[in-house]
Amino acid sequence: MLGLVVLVGLIGIAFAAGYFTRGHVSRKRRAEARRWRNYTQPDWLHASAPANTNEATPPAVGELGQMLDRWENRARARRAR
Repeated sequence: MLGLVVLVGLIGIAFAAGYFTRGHVSRKRRAEARRWRNYTQPDWLHASAPANTNEATPPAVGELGQMLDRWENRARARRAR
């Protein structure tokens, strides 16, 4: 009889913990959604050319720029297939 009471008590505690955890996660998710609701892109981001245009871009400088160019060329080739 005591074991049954303990088991029911543990199940109740587990249920309550899950209930409050779910509420906490939901509150965090809603707060994050409210934060992004009024987001606008900064002006300096609009000034740059979009990445998926056919416009010529200036040549890459340095090793990192060359590596990024290779990645972009490979991605463009995959999309063209």
